[in-house]
Amino acid sequence: MVPGPAWKSPDIVARTGAFPKPDTAAGGRTAYSTSKLAAIYLVHEYARRLPAGVDAVAYNPGFVPGTGLARNAGPVSRFAMRHILPVMTLTPFATSRGAAGRYLADVVLGTTEAPTGSYVDRARAARSSEESYDPQSERELWDAAERITAAYAA
Repeated sequence: MVPGPAWKSPDIVARTGAFPKPDTAAGGRTAYSTSKLAAIYLVHEYARRLPAGVDAVAYNPGFVPGTGLARNAGPVSRFAMRHILPVMTLTPFATSRGAAGRYLADVVLGTTEAPTGSYVDRARAARSSEESYDPQSERELWDAAERITAAYAA
């Protein structure tokens, strides 16, 4: 349902319309997956920069039907997300909203072991995609975020 990320320079991905056909579901889904990659990049960079005792962890609840992710999709996709795909939470292929919340709470409370810089997939720390381990992209994104937000610093 969601294509893989299409990483580009942070100055490009920070702009509206960074991906082909931005007004389509495919363009929006590419932006979505790319934003998830960016979040993991930032977690890795935060883990390097934050002082000891302050942790940064990426959390993936898995596919969670019923969250409104497809609210702007076509009628068939919206129908499926509301009425058919919630049944998938009875399988390992999807997570209920309640379970996703419990898994996240376990990470925050330290019940799920997740050292700083970790990627937690539902209830366990796991290795994220190979693409998400790119120190150069992590630094470039950090530097771009610093530059873009500098005007708003107090």
